[in-house]
Amino acid sequence: MGNLVADSVGNLYGTTEEGGSSQWGIVYEFVRPVPPKTAWTETVLHSFTNGVGGARPMAGLILDAAGNLYGTTERGTSLRSGIVFELLAPTTAGGKWKETVLHVFQPDSGDGSFPQTELTWDHSGNLIGVTPSGGSNRRSACGGNCGTVFQLSPPSTPGGAWTETILYNFKWGQGVEPRGTPVVAANGAIYGTTYGGGKYGEGVIYRLTPPSIPGGAWNYRVLHAFTAGLDGASPIGALALHGSGVLYGTTTRAGAYGGGTVFQLVPPAVAGGAWTENVLYSFGAENGDGSDPAANIVFGAEGNIFGNTSTGGAMTTSCSIPGCGAVFELTPPATEGGAWAETILHSFPSGPTDGARPAGGLIISEGVLFGVTQSTGSNGEGTVYAVGK
Repeated sequence: MGNLVADSVGNLYGTTEEGGSSQWGIVYEFVRPVPPKTAWTETVLHSFTNGVGGARPMAGLILDAAGNLYGTTERGTSLRSGIVFELLAPTTAGGKWKETVLHVFQPDSGDGSFPQTELTWDHSGNLIGVTPSGGSNRRSACGGNCGTVFQLSPPSTPGGAWTETILYNFKWGQGVEPRGTPVVAANGAIYGTTYGGGKYGEGVIYRLTPPSIPGGAWNYRVLHAFTAGLDGASPIGALALHGSGVLYGTTTRAGAYGGGTVFQLVPPAVAGGAWTENVLYSFGAENGDGSDPAANIVFGAEGNIFGNTSTGGAMTTSCSIPGCGAVFELTPPATEGGAWAETILHSFPSGPTDGARPAGGLIISEGVLFGVTQSTGSNGEGTVYAVGK
């Protein structure tokens, strides 16, 4: 379900929620072929066991400069509430990758629980992430606790313990159940989305500003509360920062045709003013359009936006209403304020071996779009796919 990540030579890394030697998910690598060869080679780097090393990784991975991988599992350990892990790259070619558990979530003590999204780095080498549940704000409307933004700081000496800090505990009126991976701006501010809560109960876009005094409280502000009208509702995918501090993202529901939106959020001209949301495109499953975009968007070199939808697309005998998803491109208008133009680049499934229902977002590597699907394919368990010109 999570995003892929590419290393410096174009090899791809990802996770599966199930499968592997113990059926609790894996971390895999796809090695890019060297021409004239065309077949990619898969290697299972790690199988999760549902013990202290975690289980069911629902999110993708991130890399550090040394080629080590970092991620989360939604389950595992005796507390069954998830972990943050590191996979250390082998020092010799063909060697084994080694898992290290960096943090075990402990919701009974006010910690987060059940992480489902990718981590991100801040500018000090800390890991930033969110949990959709857990935290210290208990409220029945959240079905328990409402979620957290957390920071994991590396040890001062190699091999030491990482230190977790809860940067924010969500509460209903300010947004609940954060699903999108946070994005860190150059000034250290953290931007993200919540699936629910807020003024209208339909999710929010938020900003966390670092404290002016080390150790102080981070300042939380809701930049936009979704209404489930034309502006969309229930965002899941990560935001993207592009241009002069403009935020871009997707919503899974509502919009002009009920199938979700691609939006931008423009910062105010005067500090402290209101941010402005503009809907760039509204999805609807009619006429073969995509629907329910549940992941981030990415920008091409010419300012085009690429993304995927988890349903919609062309209807086929193997994938009727609501459709099995699509990969789309949005082209910016020739004049400011005009309409963005959508092109469907691929509808799933296009044949018996194609995947269906993409949930993870896209990445661009060497001019090609890469992603994953949750189901079908030649073995019936999902695919890794590429879309290119």
